[in-house]
Amino acid sequence: MLLSSVLFLGTNLGSIISLLSMGACFIHSVLSLYLQRSLLLPEIPLKESTPGGMRFMGTIGLVFSILITLSGLTILLVSPEQMKTEISNLPADQQAAVKQTMVKPIGVFLLVMGSLFLLNIVLSFRYLRQWLQLHSGRHREDEE
Repeated sequence: MLLSSVLFLGTNLGSIISLLSMGACFIHSVLSLYLQRSLLLPEIPLKESTPGGMRFMGTIGLVFSILITLSGLTILLVSPEQMKTEISNLPADQQAAVKQTMVKPIGVFLLVMGSLFLLNIVLSFRYLRQWLQLHSGRHREDEE
């Protein structure tokens, strides 16, 4: 799937990084589901690689969500005069495609999406900390 996306999009590095970042968010969400299942049902063990994978994918997702949130905020803070100036700098065929009324909703969408990603990652890091505390407590009981 990634290969077909790369072939379709060309070698645009920004597109590839964006796809990989979205993939990291997805993998982080799946790992979070495993973690929540392990917290709810302690008899179901968690793989040893899951906490490290959550940290790694969570860090990538955290950077991605911050960039999306800042992009949305930047779009919302652009004044209408600046927007008209920037649209007039585009080529003529692209000027007709970009409507000034659709830019603000895109900014709101990016701000909400980035905030939700950020909230999801922060919550999963809290769950991971809780699981690690429970897991270290079990190891202490087993050693005694």
